[in-house]
Amino acid sequence: MTKFEHSRRQFLRTASLASMAGISASPFLLELNSLAAMAQSTSPTDYKALVCIFLQGGNDGHGTVIATDTESFDAFTQARSGAPGLAYPLSELLPITLRTPQSGRTFALNPSLNGVQNLFNAGRAAIVANTGTLIQPVTKTQVISNTAPLPASLYSHFDQTAAWQAIASNGGSSEHVGWGGRVADLIESMGMNTNAMFTCISTAGIALFLSGQTSFQLNVTSAGPIPIYGLSQPLFGSQAGSDALASILSADEANLFAKEYEVVVERSIEAQATLASAMLPAGPTGVPNPPQYLDPVTNTLATNSLATSLQTVARIIGGRGSLGVRRQIFYVQLGSFDTHDGQAPQHARLLTQLGQALEYFDGLMTTTGLSDQVTAFTASDFGRTLTSNSDGTDHGWGSHHFVVGGAVAGGDMYGPYPVIGSNQTNDVGAGRLIPTIGVDQYAGTLARWFGLSDGQVRTVFPNFGNFGSSPYLGFLG
Repeated sequence: MTKFEHSRRQFLRTASLASMAGISASPFLLELNSLAAMAQSTSPTDYKALVCIFLQGGNDGHGTVIATDTESFDAFTQARSGAPGLAYPLSELLPITLRTPQSGRTFALNPSLNGVQNLFNAGRAAIVANTGTLIQPVTKTQVISNTAPLPASLYSHFDQTAAWQAIASNGGSSEHVGWGGRVADLIESMGMNTNAMFTCISTAGIALFLSGQTSFQLNVTSAGPIPIYGLSQPLFGSQAGSDALASILSADEANLFAKEYEVVVERSIEAQATLASAMLPAGPTGVPNPPQYLDPVTNTLATNSLATSLQTVARIIGGRGSLGVRRQIFYVQLGSFDTHDGQAPQHARLLTQLGQALEYFDGLMTTTGLSDQVTAFTASDFGRTLTSNSDGTDHGWGSHHFVVGGAVAGGDMYGPYPVIGSNQTNDVGAGRLIPTIGVDQYAGTLARWFGLSDGQVRTVFPNFGNFGSSPYLGFLG
């Protein structure tokens, strides 16, 4: 590729991103060269992967990790006594013991999270307590009086999903770039991957989380990479139609935008073919499929959409050598957690899938010797209210999350677990928790482990410095 061609393509990509966002190009793109100069002179030879598991709809943190000391559990039970199935009997909860006790409090997991309990007890899972979108630490007084900057449109699915996935200095997502994509941009600029096409991969369609300024994201399913319609099989049943389409798509265009479209199509075809080969069950460059997910109770094949997505991730990780990557970021999704009604059976079903899929995936990584190099973590729009609305809960703010992998300092809780009850210091109404840990801290800790320098972390996460001189949470080495 000539220097002109590279510059032309980069210009068009930047212009199209700015057009979609309705803004001028972000200065973040201009900082990549200086950040690359600050990076290590040699690329790392190790492999690492981050796997974001997004719990779409807003997971009920109150009913996921539960304080069981008498005062806390009584308050929890009282708040949910009117909701069928949401005030769990103490005998049904799954107890966990923290390595670092929190003022005599005791804790347990939802009855459906056996898989997470197993990982936690084995020191392979950690809890990050009361995490949510923040620009800076805030108090209840500041929230009520509106005297501190807050993320835009709290309790809105769309806005809070964007704030989680695309952190910006004002708490919104005006740049249309996700923090996973930003991290990938830096990985690309530092030369960690020889083939940047396979840095960002989603099993859940286009994800804001993976959107970058210079990096791209690929969409895959359990069947492999998504092919271009009409090329992978006869168009309208006619091979002549597919041949004609291929001719049109490969034609040399004079218009700059048409040329760039041609580049995108060619890149997609190349990526589809390479990834399909790497994911083959057996072949010259492929790897064997990981074991299929089995129900841990019946030991039979079972349907678990999250486990299927994570098996797909494992297959791609297994083919990393032929893909030319040392760093990868994955996005998978489980939903829907928007449990305004019928929460008891819905939440139990979803958490069962989550716990079993996490344990299954961790087992796959352990078997392949990659456990220390792959870290999975949960995220969600927001938490939910402590109080119920008949048989469900409403939109909240802070929530509790899990981090899983061999590199995790597991068996512990990071951040203080909130006081339970109505009208507490961390409650802005109906048990909506003011987060004590910002998403910037959570994500920044993951990014630092992934290989970014402290300066790069603070560039990717503009609110990071608002949380003290050392905002890292310590759940990863």
